[in-house]
Amino acid sequence: MKRLFTLVAALVVTACSLFSQAPANDDCSGLIDLGTAPVCPGDIFSNLNATSSDIGNDNAPTCFNSGIAHRDVWFMFTCPDTLFDFRITLTGVGANSIQNPEFAVYRGDCLFDGLAELLCAKADVGENALYLDVTGLTPGLPYFIRVSDYSQTASPNWGDFTLCVDKIPPIVTIDQGSSALCEGTLYDSGGPTDDYGPNEDFTFVICPNDPSACITLTMEYFNIEDAFSSLIC
Repeated sequence: MKRLFTLVAALVVTACSLFSQAPANDDCSGLIDLGTAPVCPGDIFSNLNATSSDIGNDNAPTCFNSGIAHRDVWFMFTCPDTLFDFRITLTGVGANSIQNPEFAVYRGDCLFDGLAELLCAKADVGENALYLDVTGLTPGLPYFIRVSDYSQTASPNWGDFTLCVDKIPPIVTIDQGSSALCEGTLYDSGGPTDDYGPNEDFTFVICPNDPSACITLTMEYFNIEDAFSSLIC
């Protein structure tokens, strides 16, 4: 009976160990290489059971809510020779989606003290997606993405997500009249930095060349002068 009890206990310990196993890319040395950008693999990644890394210098990401990457996993992409500006997009997916994701972008190598932070991004609390535009990258060099999640309690918000390093969508202004693009950012006539003009009245037609079942618009920012706010129901 003693031998049987020992065997059962060993099996239980082994099962618990497998269940809590950290992902292979828990540290920079085991990173997932996404390849040469632009790249958007269909894989679903996860930081489930990930632990905190120590990279030496720049170990505390500048924008992370807690200042520490508690549950980080690592990725790498290479900048090509012909395109130097990209949008990194992280999107939580499925029933076990990551919540409050945040990520930092580094340059260098995976040796201790070998990485320098370039940029950092975090989602609003309660969100499961975010993006960050990185520009002026050096052709042929690798860049590193460190993904984690933020929790206001002791319970982690780790989970599943997709990760893309893609071209930055083109800027379109509403006074251009129409667009056949399948994606992009639509601004008022002032573009991303200036205000719209007085007494404007534009119609904008979206008709992609690639047939689709529907068109999805996400309103990122909306502001109308105070004089007209009383007209909004």
